[in-house]
Amino acid sequence: MEAKIGYQIFPDRFYSYYHRGNTDWNTPITNDFNSGKRLYGGDLKGIEEKVSYLKELNIDFLYLTPIFESNSNHRYDAKTYFKIDPVLGDEIDLKNLIDTLHNNNIELCLDIALNHMSNESDWFKNALKNKKEKDFFRQENGNFTYWRDHKSLVELNLENKELQNLLWQDENSAMKKWTKLGVDHWRLDCAYDLGFDILKDIVIHLKSLGNHEIIGEVWAYPKDWIQIMDGIMNYYYTVIIKNMLNGTLKPITASQILKKVIFDSGMKLLKSWNMLSSHDSPRIKNVFGKKWKLAVVMQFTLPGSPLIYYGEEIGMEGDHDPFCRGVMEWEKVDKDNETLNFYKKLINLFKNSEALKKGKYYEVIANDDNILAYYRKYKSIKDGNLIVINPSNEDKEIQLYFEESLLLDAMHLSDHFSDNELYIEMGSIKGKIPANSFGIFYMKPKEYETYSAYKRL
Repeated sequence: MEAKIGYQIFPDRFYSYYHRGNTDWNTPITNDFNSGKRLYGGDLKGIEEKVSYLKELNIDFLYLTPIFESNSNHRYDAKTYFKIDPVLGDEIDLKNLIDTLHNNNIELCLDIALNHMSNESDWFKNALKNKKEKDFFRQENGNFTYWRDHKSLVELNLENKELQNLLWQDENSAMKKWTKLGVDHWRLDCAYDLGFDILKDIVIHLKSLGNHEIIGEVWAYPKDWIQIMDGIMNYYYTVIIKNMLNGTLKPITASQILKKVIFDSGMKLLKSWNMLSSHDSPRIKNVFGKKWKLAVVMQFTLPGSPLIYYGEEIGMEGDHDPFCRGVMEWEKVDKDNETLNFYKKLINLFKNSEALKKGKYYEVIANDDNILAYYRKYKSIKDGNLIVINPSNEDKEIQLYFEESLLLDAMHLSDHFSDNELYIEMGSIKGKIPANSFGIFYMKPKEYETYSAYKRL
């Protein structure tokens, strides 16, 4: 099992080829009654045009929020699951995008909202006329139910056998149709609303077509959910990182929580997505301010698959929805962009580290409660990475203790991102870590001209 690097795109805001939107690309985002209806015209062909950028960024998979025909720019209110929104393109555009991605060794993950669909869908219009589709929708006390009581999002009766056949079971079902077209993986919106039995059934039927990963949107403790699906969007990490860096959670306590969740969940966490922001939340720099690098380092070094929300890698900012859904600022894609260069270095480190892609997680005990440290190793100490985070406003003298028998006395560890070094003393590690900083340390390859303590290890 191996972690991958993902990239999330909100299709309406990435790149427009056909210019089918109702809003000029340069129009500032505003929060009003019509914000969910404004279409900037980003489309599938536009994404295909930018695959070279994704290739250069060196990601492994692309995750698109919903692309099915709907009444909004977010498209979580599907009118049908069998047709692509014409503003985005058609099946040919999707197939071309898939082929271009695959030719560049990038997988595609599509998003689908099965818990609810648009109240303007043909199915629901027929339901209101008391036709057979009435049984497609969930009811309580004779009334239809709506997701979080939003009247535009009527909930589906997923226990209905005919509906199950239409959505994921039959060979011509919606999910199998798009999978057979070439979609690699699926993200299930509101997976917690689907329940364990429905999720199990979806996984069984999609796995019958091949090794297609199912990732669920779950804002909860991962343990039980990843026993059913391949992974979840790991918001549990997100809240730990956020609270530790804003000072409401002490690093020593964060370490204890991380140890528990990783032990309980096991290495299936490698397929879960390490989230810091998305179309539903403020962007990284808005949340973490000057400590954003510390957050991103944790995103890339905790067990899991880091998911980059489009534009984060170039330093885009944006507050709560709809401001976190701004158009991609292509003018910031520049070799001198410090944020982009930081991401590229971190991505390169991840892609070339067996420890970060496959390695186990080891708790590291620090002499200071305000230091978070942990260790990742796959097989060899030569590929091991010691991560140290100092979110405090003070420089720290640290001494670290963890279960690694090959920390040999008088050897050094070097930081991938600075000239800082730590020193091994009788199996523990000593050194300094500056205020509001991090280090990703690796075993220094050579201490002496001829001597190596690791010559037979």
